[in-house]
Amino acid sequence: ANQDAIKLQACDLIGRYVNKKGIDSFRIHPKGIGVVCNRIGGFSANEFIVEYFGELYPPWRWFEKQDVIKSAKKKLNLSDELPDFYNIMLERHKFEKSGYDVLFVDPVSKGNFASRLCHSCDPNCATVVMSANGEFRIAVYTLRAIAAGEELTFDYNSVTECEEEYRKAVCLCGSHRCRGSYLNYSNGNTSFTQVL
Repeated sequence: ANQDAIKLQACDLIGRYVNKKGIDSFRIHPKGIGVVCNRIGGFSANEFIVEYFGELYPPWRWFEKQDVIKSAKKKLNLSDELPDFYNIMLERHKFEKSGYDVLFVDPVSKGNFASRLCHSCDPNCATVVMSANGEFRIAVYTLRAIAAGEELTFDYNSVTECEEEYRKAVCLCGSHRCRGSYLNYSNGNTSFTQVL
């Protein structure tokens, strides 16, 4: 009876937290901020979910910004833990009027819930670059049917050349296909080009 009372208290506490923060985005321990399907009936396979929004940066400006952040963290003696990162790369097609380019989309201050989807090695969503009104955009689509209450995830397909960063990036997706890390490690072999 005492265990049941503790469980009820825990459920009540979680319920109050979800009511306070909202059901659409909440801490999915210990992975981070996640997004759960709250649509009655869920989503069908190959259904558009949302466009991935954010500020656009050319590579040189993006890496400049990252260097400033690293320098500030070092000066303030902040932990060298893996950061929460929500950026995604947009590769513009060579036939784009501006020409081929890679841009970084940073949704930290001007994004939407698409940037809060967690990684999974066996995801139920994927990002797709598409053209709309003459501009390239990143869209999130379902890979399979998703039920109400199910977490929305996609494979980050991120690459690092730092072995320490790779080892710290422990994947917590819980999938039977889990690779063990949400980053792919490029140690000078072909793994980097295989991901791209």
